[in-house]
Amino acid sequence: MDKVLVLNSDYTPINVTTLIRGFTLVDKGKAEVLKSGDNPITSGHKKYVRPLIIRLLNYVRFRVKPLKINRQRIFKRDGFKCSYCGISKNLTIDHILPKSRGGGNTWLNLTTCCKNCNRIKDNKTPEEAGMKLINRPFEPSLFSEVINPSISEIWNEFKKSYS
Repeated sequence: MDKVLVLNSDYTPINVTTLIRGFTLVDKGKAEVLKSGDNPITSGHKKYVRPLIIRLLNYVRFRVKPLKINRQRIFKRDGFKCSYCGISKNLTIDHILPKSRGGGNTWLNLTTCCKNCNRIKDNKTPEEAGMKLINRPFEPSLFSEVINPSISEIWNEFKKSYS
């Protein structure tokens, strides 16, 4: 696993970083390891703890940035299946509320759609086209399974052990 979950000093999740960056923060004394991996990092004559979850020792003020939308993330969020019929071939992106009617490129307005359903829906809303969404679109977070499945597992285990 090459990712490390970074928590603020008050245990709120801040970021997911690389193993090298996480190890460097711990090595410089800026963070402590809360959960470590099974196999250590070996370097010459020494063995180091492999960090999975680290906590910064000093509080860092930060602003949560919205997760950028891209085609692959939308497909992954929707399970690589059409949100109208469930087929997983010839996928494209559909605007639930068409752009021509004021629909934007947002997590809640974009969904995975097969070319056939997209052709049927055309420039209409799903209600006007007589189509139903199988699953409603949602905005994933940096720590959700859609973006980082391994970090999501580690975070859930961590919450259980510290609850």
